[in-house]
Amino acid sequence: MNYARICGGVAILAAATMLCGCAVVQNASTKSAMKKENAELVAAKAECKSDMIASDLDPIRNKVELFKDPVDTPAPFEVASNDTFPAASERVAIAKWASLRDVCIKRYYALLVIPPSANARQRSFAQQDYSFTKEANAHFGDLIVALYQQKMTYEEFAHRRYEIFHEATVAEAAFRQAGLEKDQQRQLQAQQQFSNNLIAWAAYMQAVNARQPQTVIVQGTIQVR
Repeated sequence: MNYARICGGVAILAAATMLCGCAVVQNASTKSAMKKENAELVAAKAECKSDMIASDLDPIRNKVELFKDPVDTPAPFEVASNDTFPAASERVAIAKWASLRDVCIKRYYALLVIPPSANARQRSFAQQDYSFTKEANAHFGDLIVALYQQKMTYEEFAHRRYEIFHEATVAEAAFRQAGLEKDQQRQLQAQQQFSNNLIAWAAYMQAVNARQPQTVIVQGTIQVR
């Protein structure tokens, strides 16, 4: 079975040979299917990376990481220290980026297919495993909207982007390891921790959405730029 993490137009491909901690028997047919799926995911990743070369994105090319791989690493200094809000021309580019990213994600999600032969426990495991990625991508989409609306700077956007994907990656890794060790309690703990992170994230986004465009808070004082 294959897992792909799609984040901001990037996929991290991992060929997994387990479901719920149980090894999958890799006969010739299974290996052939996995090889085909791997090739499709690699091709989808390459297509997505190519999409991000579009000249329409040039206004923000050095202000956000259009194609980030791996996704759970801190942004480079140039991006992480940019405390400006998007200009009008940059907002157009952000909208284009969001559109291209949506296409990338749909392309990848179409490839995340649970084998018909999977039993109920295996299907539940796979669905939960996919949910870490899907939740992170959904919240990243919220960040892009907030950036477009000039409710956060490029700096805040970069830091929060790293945060949501890092949390998802840590939770997913803990969940998979618990699956390998057949430790259901630790699996539940990984799910609960990520759920707690999502609750905190929802509160943060609610505060962001309540902001007026191009406002920053400096020592408790709201300033308009």
